[in-house]
Formats: sequence, C-alpha cells, structure tokens
Amino acid sequence: MKKALLLCLGLLLLASGLRAAPANVNFASERGMSFQLIFDGRPLTRGAARQVHIDRLTPGYHWAEFVIPTGYGRPYNFRTRVFLDPGLETSFVLITRSGYAPVLRKVAEVALYPGYGPGRGGNGYGHGNHGGYQNAPGGYDSDYGYPNDGGNYGNPNDGYGGQYDGGNNLRVMSPQDADMLVQTVKRNSFDSNRLSIAKQALDQTYIQSDDLRRLLDTFDFEASKVELAKYAYARVADRQNFYRIYDTFDFQTSVQEVQRAVGGGRN
Repeated sequence: MKKALLLCLGLLLLASGLRAAPANVNFASERGMSFQLIFDGRPLTRGAARQVHIDRLTPGYHWAEFVIPTGYGRPYNFRTRVFLDPGLETSFVLITRSGYAPVLRKVAEVALYPGYGPGRGGNGYGHGNHGGYQNAPGGYDSDYGYPNDGGNYGNPNDGYGGQYDGGNNLRVMSPQDADMLVQTVKRNSFDSNRLSIAKQALDQTYIQSDDLRRLLDTFDFEASKVELAKYAYARVADRQNFYRIYDTFDFQTSVQEVQRAVGGGRN
C-alpha cells in the first residue's frame, strides 16, 4: 500500500516537473514607429504603442498582428506567427522600411528560470530588461506545439500569411501604383492582354487584397479572374484579408476552385 502511494506521489511530482514553464515576449518597433498589436485575436493596445510586453504565455506558436499607420490614410495590417520557448523571454523587433513589406525579427532570448536557456534559433543576447514596455496580461491558451520556423517570421512560402520573400525584400504596391495598374488593365479590350499585364506587374511586388479585388473587377470573364486570383495569392501582402476578393466572382464554384488552389484559403 505504501509503495503504491509513493508511486502515485512520484508520478504526480514528475508530471508537475514536466509541465512547461510559461513564456514572456517583447515586441518593439525598430525606429519608434507606433503600432497596434492584436495577439491571438485579442487587441492588446489602446491606441498606438511603440513597445509591448506580455508575460505568462503558454509556450508554442501564437499569432501576432500589427496594425501599422501609413502616410496615405488606411493602416497596413501585418500578421504572422511567433514561437515562444518555455521559460524564456523572447524579444522581437518590427522592421518597417519604406517601399518594403514589414519583417518581424527575433533579436534576443533570455532565461526566466534556472535550468532554462536560449534555444530553437535564439541568439542569446540577454536583453532581458523590458522596462518601459506596455504591460499586457498573459495567460492565453494557444497550445499549438508545432516545430520552430527559425528566427525570422513572415515568409510567404510558409502558407501562413507572411510577407517576407526569403530575403528578397519585395516592395508592397502603393495605392497610387495600384490605381495606375487598374487603369492600364482597363484600357485593354481583351482579357488575355489584361491577364498578361497584371501578371507582369505582380511578378516583382506585393499587392493589398482590396487592390487585387479592384484589379479582378476589370476582367470580363470568370475564368480570367480565377486564373489571376490563383496566381496573385503568393503576392498578397495582407493574406489574412484574401477572402475579400471572393465577392468579385459570380459563381461559388469559382470561389471553391481558388480556395483549393491556395490550400483551403489558409491565412
């Protein structure tokens, strides 16, 4: 009987020891650019902030969405996943450069508890001080447990709505350039010419979902819209808003064809 009790007690202690320690995270902008942060679908900033600290998070993957003001009215939405190791405080910097898509870069990991150390690609700079960060309550349960992507997040090839093209730094089409492209495509009489121009324009740039929708509206035939939508998906900057283009189709079968081609419309 005593052996059974000791065994149960040992198993309980082992289970408690295996429970992953919580994680902390810091977000800051590179040049003091203000942003709003939505973390795991929950808005954390009232108005704009330049630095945000969140503690007591479940280790694993989380969604981070940044709403970045622009000089031409509407804000820019950048959404990506971040991986947080247990027992570590991870720091990220939001890099925004004129003419390029935003990048979220991991810059530091520091241990919060004895026995934990930087890992999974962290550089271990030891920037553990987060004084002055806007505090936000943690404790959200996002227990994904996927393997780590690496240090830089937001690669469009990962299928999760990133916007950084493997280091090529392709720029995002400005509203003015998008307007010019739409007008250029409209001036052509045939969908085949329109499609060729649109593909050429999107070959070396990203486009916002709303601008892509306007571009699709210039086509006469459903098949042309479907072809361009499938082609352009890899170059949509705010891929979480890709669903907005579906209103341009006349048939649900077209929507379903595009969804199948882009992997079910994952964001």
